[in-house]
Parts: sequence; C-alpha cells; structure tokens
Amino acid sequence: MGKGKACSAMFLVVLVIGIIGLATVHGENIVVLNGTAPALTDPATAQDWFDTQAVYNIYSPLVHVTPEGFIGAHLAASWEAVGDDIGHWRFTLKEGIKFHDGSELTAEDVAFSMNRVVTMGKGYAGMIGKVKTEVVDDYVVDFFPEVPNSVFPSIMTLFWPVNKEQVLENLGPGDFGEMGDYGEDWLMHNDAGCGPYTLVEHDVGTRVVLEKFDDYFLGWEEWGANLVPVDKVVFIHEVEQATLIAMLNSDQLTLEANGFLSVTAMNDIIASPDLHIVKAWPIVMTLHMNTTKPPTDDVHFRRAIQYAFDYEGITARYEPFGSVEAGVIPVGIPGWVPIPPQPKERDLARAREELALSKYAAAETNILAHYCGGLQPELECDLQLQADLAKIGIDVEVVGPPWPQYVSGLELPETTPNMTNMIYNSPYPSPDALLFFGYHPSNLGGNWAPHWFASEDIGRLIELARLTLDEQDRNVIYGQLQELIAYEALAVFAYEIPITWTRQDYLIGPRNLYPMTGPNLNMHNWRIDLSKK
Repeated sequence: MGKGKACSAMFLVVLVIGIIGLATVHGENIVVLNGTAPALTDPATAQDWFDTQAVYNIYSPLVHVTPEGFIGAHLAASWEAVGDDIGHWRFTLKEGIKFHDGSELTAEDVAFSMNRVVTMGKGYAGMIGKVKTEVVDDYVVDFFPEVPNSVFPSIMTLFWPVNKEQVLENLGPGDFGEMGDYGEDWLMHNDAGCGPYTLVEHDVGTRVVLEKFDDYFLGWEEWGANLVPVDKVVFIHEVEQATLIAMLNSDQLTLEANGFLSVTAMNDIIASPDLHIVKAWPIVMTLHMNTTKPPTDDVHFRRAIQYAFDYEGITARYEPFGSVEAGVIPVGIPGWVPIPPQPKERDLARAREELALSKYAAAETNILAHYCGGLQPELECDLQLQADLAKIGIDVEVVGPPWPQYVSGLELPETTPNMTNMIYNSPYPSPDALLFFGYHPSNLGGNWAPHWFASEDIGRLIELARLTLDEQDRNVIYGQLQELIAYEALAVFAYEIPITWTRQDYLIGPRNLYPMTGPNLNMHNWRIDLSKK
C-alpha cells in the first residue's frame, strides 16, 4: 500500500511522560506506539497504513487474512459466489458476536455498513467499489458488486462493519440526505465496533487511547505464565528518529511502529539488550519511472537505469533485516513470480548498450528523483541511484519534499518527476491490489501509478483475472502480468524487506505475522511478559 500519511505529521503527541505519565507506563499493562496524525478511526474513512492499524484494534473485518496470505473466517463464518456468479456473493456471519455496547452483530449491521461505505465514498471505498446489499436473514447478507469481481472476498478484509443503531443515534449535519454526516463526526471520537479494543479518547492530531474489550468474540487466550493481554493502547505521534530512539531507550515508547529507521539505528538496536527488532509485513521499495517525461519516456533509457542500479549493493546493506530480491508484488502474496526482465545485479556494459539504443544516446541527460522527506531508507535508495547512474553519464537530482507536496506533484504527468520512490505493501491479500490499482489504465497517476504508462494489453489481462474464479488460473494471469510490467521497465524494484519495528523486551509478539497492512499491529496479537517488566 502507499505510504500515505507515513510521511506526513504522524499521530503526534508529546513524550509519553506528558501523555500518561511514565509511572503509569510501568505500572499498568500499557503499550505506547507511534503512528500518523490525524488518525482516521472511522472504518469508512480510514485509508492508510496507520489508520488501518488503528481500525484493526477497534473494529473487526468481515474476513481476515491468514499468515499464508489467503483469506479466512472472521466475522463471517463462510462465503460463496452464488451459483459461481462473481457478481453475487453470499456471506454467512458467526452468531453471538458482540459490539462494544453489548448488542449482537447481525446482517442488518453489515448491510448498513456497506451502504455507508459506498455512499460516503471515502477511505477504501474506491477499492471496494459500488456494491448493493440484500439481507437474507439475521446472519446472511448478499453483496452484488456493480462490476463482477473474483477477488471480492479478499477486498472484504478492508470492510469493518459498524453498529447500525449506534450510528443512527449519532448522526450529525452533513451531505448525505436523511443520514446527515452518516455519523462521521461522532465516530472520530467514539466507536461502534466489535474489535478487541474500545476507543476511549481521540485527541485528533495528538493521541488515540484504546482499552481492552473483555467480551471480544475471539476471547483472550492464555499464552503462558506471566504473559498477560495489553489492557491499554496509546497511539502517539513522533517521526524524528533521534526522538524515537531516545523514547525507546528511556522506556517511554513500547513499540516503534514507523518502521523507517536508518541502517545505523537498526544495528544499534540489535546490539541493545532491552530492545528487539520485529520483522513485520513485507514492503517493496519501488522507484517508478515517468514514461511520459523525457528522458524516461524511452524504454531503452529506462532499461539502462535498471541495468545500472546496484541491486546487490543495496540488498546486502539491508540483508541483516531480511531484504530479498524484489518483484512487482511482495514475495509473500500468492501469485508472485520472479521477473526475469529485471536484472538481478548491476551490469554497466549492458546499461551503456541500452543507453546507446535510446533516443537520448548523444545527449547530456539528467533526471529528477523524489523521495518522501523524512524517510531515511528512501533517501538512501535514491542516493545509491544517483551514484550508480553517474557511472553511465546520467545526472540525478535527489529531492525529498514533505508528503503533501510530494503526492500533489503526482496528480499530472507533467508535474510528476522522472523517478518517484514509493514503498508498497498489498492492502488486501491478492496480487489484484497492486496490479489493478498500480497498472490498470483507469488508475494512472497518484501515488499508486506515477509511471503514467497506459497499456490496453495490461488492462485486459487485469480485467480477465478479475473475471476468473479459479485461483490457480488467476495466478497464471498474474504471472503474465508481472513479467509484462517488468519488461516495459516501468520501475526499478530495488528490494523487498520486512518492515521493521522495535519493541521493548517485555512486549511479546506478534504471535502471527500477516503479509499485509493492518492486522500485525492488532494488539490482541501481542502480550506483555510481567516477568520482564
């Protein structure tokens, strides 16, 4: 998924001493972690990494990703394409699931929630698409996506039902007719969920405070002696690396959850007896090339860049943290294939050959490369790009604007730089997430597709995959797509690495690792070891 607000001001709070008191941190089963500001804790407006992570604590999705990258039961016990019709999906809910106010989740809540998402058109609504609903009985609901889609159940990992009655009781003035604001203002400071934690405080732009929900439908399993659940979760905002390290060292921060510390900082953490690296979900460091702007409008010039880049050098730098060869989609997503057209190692002779075949062979060339200001790994990647391309006579200007300016420049081809550094993970467990939103001709531009490359062949294959119900057949198409995208040299896929967090030694987890955004920071998946605290 794109970085989104991971580059903007992140969940800011003052140091934890000023938030809840250091004595409280030590005296209670509290986890303090950092994320983005302002957090969007309404599941119909949440739209980015840290929004999603907060929402996974307060709400529960209809289905859940498995550690293997598939989908499994959660609120829904089962689902099916009715009569193999991928335009008609039936979900059967588990019975007895309680919302935080004690009422039971029913199909009416699910249908209302889907109508709310579609009508509001915010957050992940663009990925969910236009969907009609029909309540079959108390625990069965039918969905009818406007465009039939074989991966619709996977997208439902981004759909978190709300308590219909609570929302209707708290409507404010707004743009949605008799629904007013659809409860959006109220849900910024309250919750209507059935997740493992309740929202008890949201000081927008400062902190989000959650407390354990004892009647969570998955229960609070005992992990072992001295391992107790997290009673309170406090999201704060801080992105400055030196401050984060200081907070970790003074135990004012339980979990550093940005995941974008420098190699030097991570090596220092590895050497610390009290701090530990957590390897979470995989991200792909991707340097998109603007195919509409000279000189990256020439495929041979783009291939010269691919061959000149030192993949082994940057992968070796991050090897202690699990870096591997990258692809168009993360390795952990079912359907991944290696991409032979992209070089595995630097080949300057081949790079010069490709440069000679381009229409810029005899010209002095320079390109502009953007990274998101404040993200050290992106800067390090772009500086290596700069050094590598200098070897074949290409000058690279590296600029790191803050997120608002960074992403606004991607709205038009002419304002998009030659190269845009983006860190991706799949928002839902299917190659479709990165392929459809990153390469379908209808989705060009922005932080998903700053290459601006429109291909009818790529579009047709993506659409064919969405119409293919059998997963194995669909994966064959995904393999063809990845090779075609790589052949067109639309990006340098620099490396893949698990996003790395830093935890105090008394925080144990996550028990399960999931290859996508959000569920790994569900604190139901963590415990506190009292013997170490």
